[in-house]
Amino acid sequence: MEYASDLYEKGKILALYVLDKKRTFVLSGIAKQESPPSAFYAFLNQTRKKYFMNYLDLLQASISEEDRTDFLAEETFQSYSQGRNGFEPADVLSIPRIVNKAFMELIAGMVEAGDADSEAGLGASMIIGELLGEAETIRAQSFVQTRDEVIKFYHSYQEEIDRFPDNLAATLDPQTLMLSALRKATDLVGADRCAIFSRDLLTNVLHLEVSNFEHQGVLDEGPTKFDESLMNDLVYKGKPVLVKGYQRSVPLITAIMKKMKTKVLLVVPLMVRGRNVGIMLLENMERPELFTPETTRLAVRFANRVAVSVENARLHGSEQRKLKETIALLEVSRLVSSTLDVDVMLSRLVQITADVCEVVECIAYICMEDGRICPTASFGVLSENGWKPDPRDYIMPSDLSDEEFESLLSQKKLAISDPRLSPFVPDGFSDIVKIETVLTIPIYSREKLLGVTVLLYSISGDELESEDLNLINAISRQAGVALDNASLYEDLEQSYFSTIKALARAIEVKDPYTYGHSEKVTVYAMAIGTRMGLSERELKNLKYASALHDIGKIGIAKKILNKPQSLSDEEFNYVKTHPQLGDSIIELIPFLQESREIVLYHHERYDGKGYPEGLKGEDIPLGARILSVADSFEAMMSDRPYRKALPLPEAEGELETHSGTQFDPVVVKALLGVIAEGGLEEKPVSDSSESVEAVDEIEVGKDLSP
Repeated sequence: MEYASDLYEKGKILALYVLDKKRTFVLSGIAKQESPPSAFYAFLNQTRKKYFMNYLDLLQASISEEDRTDFLAEETFQSYSQGRNGFEPADVLSIPRIVNKAFMELIAGMVEAGDADSEAGLGASMIIGELLGEAETIRAQSFVQTRDEVIKFYHSYQEEIDRFPDNLAATLDPQTLMLSALRKATDLVGADRCAIFSRDLLTNVLHLEVSNFEHQGVLDEGPTKFDESLMNDLVYKGKPVLVKGYQRSVPLITAIMKKMKTKVLLVVPLMVRGRNVGIMLLENMERPELFTPETTRLAVRFANRVAVSVENARLHGSEQRKLKETIALLEVSRLVSSTLDVDVMLSRLVQITADVCEVVECIAYICMEDGRICPTASFGVLSENGWKPDPRDYIMPSDLSDEEFESLLSQKKLAISDPRLSPFVPDGFSDIVKIETVLTIPIYSREKLLGVTVLLYSISGDELESEDLNLINAISRQAGVALDNASLYEDLEQSYFSTIKALARAIEVKDPYTYGHSEKVTVYAMAIGTRMGLSERELKNLKYASALHDIGKIGIAKKILNKPQSLSDEEFNYVKTHPQLGDSIIELIPFLQESREIVLYHHERYDGKGYPEGLKGEDIPLGARILSVADSFEAMMSDRPYRKALPLPEAEGELETHSGTQFDPVVVKALLGVIAEGGLEEKPVSDSSESVEAVDEIEVGKDLSP
């Protein structure tokens, strides 16, 4: 398209300005939900900013230099790559489209706001629109061409498979596939013995994958090497080699033939699209004349069939593994950002690690300040058979093997150690599964050792794959960040909580008779909650609410709180405002938000006659119903200015009398059960600010409420 010179220049200047100075606004306009919903783009979202930054770099360069070659070449490559990987046209064509949309919306907004001249906006939109439109066309053409190539290839491949009755590609496990190929090769060619090797593409070293003879007496231990001249024909020329007799020119293959006691050996390359990936060795000692040119050609065609099938299986396995690892890392990343509960996080991390790395057991340990290394979470065969991590079964650094001790001193090094020397292997499970290798990975954050990940393998250390080790290291790094974040949050939470409890101390200064009331209420409430099976999170919220339930009384006059006579209606109504006052005090503290409703409603009654809102039955939050019982029980068991503490049997009787009216019967039953089992032993009340809690007065008889 031809532009007026002035319009083009203005548009070019604005387009380059936006791509340089307003790039972040363009990026923010590319909505995530507009990215194609494929496995590729799900993974791409991890590096989404970098991907689109590179895209905008190329776009900016093509406009600045007025040369579209590099930009459109990259578009062609991207489309080709995505087409080869089987993505849908919408995946491939959407990138220039969503970038163009974000750019146009930004330009329109700038023109509307007066930040850009309308002519410049029109010119910039035309330049960008034309360039990205051409990119979309290039992508479409490249995609169609690529997809046609893929379809033709798979059609021809299917025709090859149809020539044989057995579909060797029916399995995607390379080892199973090669075993099937070995059996088929002996039947097809009439060979007596067969072996299939994979080839190291860099060193030409051969690794035996499968064979149908006692190869231990024929092949040396470890990798195998063939003569260089033989490998030249097999690898670089892709030609089969029929070795007859014992030839001095090929001493390595001759030595193998002597051990096999044969004088004729057919060696066939496994070729995939002109590239050698391995070798098939065929032999028939009884019929040395077996390998005619026709038989050799048949063996070559079949070997190529096998090579393609094995390569596809390996690629599929590699992609599946990468996808599994990617999903695992995404899950770990999501987990780390979604919870600060160390137990929940470590329990999930060990499960993810055990699933991906296929270990006997994965155990997470936490390092304590005093040097103890305590087991915290585990997942695997041992856990399924009854073993559970117990912090009391801790390990000291002096217990570790040399390799493990050295690993903990290094921030990046992992240790592979002998299970007979490692203290990380639980006792008594040798009859269930044999553990061959112990892998320990230190969990560090900011140069501080926080924990250890331990993996127990049933394979030797030599068989561990580097991909596993890299993945484990990545998960351990994430675990370090998560543990550090949890520790920082816990410190901040404790700081907030201590501040609030210091305020609650002011209430006890007003009324020395109620000293330690809230601490005792907390003990009772936690005992009830534990017996009723509350979760860790629910128990924590209940603990905070119990400690702070009367903090609102800081706003009630001392003369009213300490009045020995009955309160007037006006005074009683005044005291009844303390739940709302307490709620307003903790309203702005983030980690106490789930405790607020417990504080606000702990004076509601089960029959609906409580305050502040007259809630009834299960409309009252469970935590508030528990706190109401614990609060009243503690008041009955303590001296007050106007009465002495009740004997325990009388206090139990009061609870039963008011069960179903003032109190939730289920909660009363739980407390009475705790008492019957001796679960409320007398505990000393600490005089430190860490354990001093707010107080509450409960008057026995009339209402059991202040």
